[in-house]
Amino acid sequence: MAFSRSTVFVAFTLLTSIASAVNIKIIAQQAFGNPDPFEFSPNEINAAIGDILEFHFVGPANGVLGSNMSVAQGVFGDPCKPAAGGFWSGFMGVNATSAEADMVFNVEVNSTDPIAFYCAQGPHCARGMHGVVNGAGDQTLRSYRNSIDVNFDATIPTEEPGFGGELVANNVSNIIPAVDPNAAGSIQVSLIATCAAVALTLFV
Repeated sequence: MAFSRSTVFVAFTLLTSIASAVNIKIIAQQAFGNPDPFEFSPNEINAAIGDILEFHFVGPANGVLGSNMSVAQGVFGDPCKPAAGGFWSGFMGVNATSAEADMVFNVEVNSTDPIAFYCAQGPHCARGMHGVVNGAGDQTLRSYRNSIDVNFDATIPTEEPGFGGELVANNVSNIIPAVDPNAAGSIQVSLIATCAAVALTLFV
């Protein structure tokens, strides 16, 4: 069966866009080796349209302390407060013996504009638990951090947990592994080449 050039072009474009998308794993954690342990790692991210921000919520797993963290889309110039219509995970509790929360929060990137995010638990944001995607100009991690001059509690969004993203069970069967930035390029080239071969087969 032969397909028109336009059909093949659309199929090829769709396949290559899927092949190019990357899952970016971001850990919300208490890094006890730091002077102030609350952080997202990494907290500066470059992402393309279609990439997935995959937020994991980590506990100490020491049998003594649990944790209860979150992620919300923030506002540049007004730190630790939610953006109108922005994403919101809800609070992700981790019991004292678990390594991670039961759920992972996935957010698809639909713009290359800078995005700020923060933890809405108490003073976590003011103490360093915030990050920026595609920082540029005066909307960077440094500018966001410099606009915080006191230790205060963050504002909790009013939306339902999972708003603006997708909460998925934290297990191997439905979490796409994060891509090593050093390997991402070769993986994408291989996938795009495969897509091209498929497109040529369809056309012939």
